[in-house]
Amino acid sequence: MNRSTVRNSVVAVAALLALFPTTAMAAAPASAPAKATATTARHHKLLAQGTVVTGHGRLLHVRTGAGVTYRATGTLRSGHQVALICKKDGSAVHGNRVWYRLAAHHARYVSAHYVRVAAGSSVPWC
Repeated sequence: MNRSTVRNSVVAVAALLALFPTTAMAAAPASAPAKATATTARHHKLLAQGTVVTGHGRLLHVRTGAGVTYRATGTLRSGHQVALICKKDGSAVHGNRVWYRLAAHHARYVSAHYVRVAAGSSVPWC
C-alpha cells in the first residue's frame, strides 16, 4: 500500500467518524433522548457528500482558501469521496466561482467545478 492510499483511507475514516458522533449519544442518559438529539444536531452539522470528477489521470488540488491563488496543500484523485461542510464564492474555475470547504482537511477548499454532490443533497453557504 502506498502513502497516498493510506492517507486517503485515514481521511475517509475521519469523515465517517465526523458523520456519526456516537460518543455524544452514548453519554446521554436514557431518560432524556430528546435533549441529547437537539444538542447533537446543534454541534454536529450534517455533511453533504461529493465525488471528485477530474478526468482520467488528473488530480484535484486541495487549497488553503477559495481560489486558485491560495496555496495547494494536497491533491485528490478522481472518484475520491469527500465530506463537504459548506460552499463560498471564490475565483472562477471554468466559469464556476463556487468552492467547497472540506470536512476532513482542516478547512481546506476544492473547486466545485470538479466535485459532484450526491443526488438529493445540498451544501449550505458558509
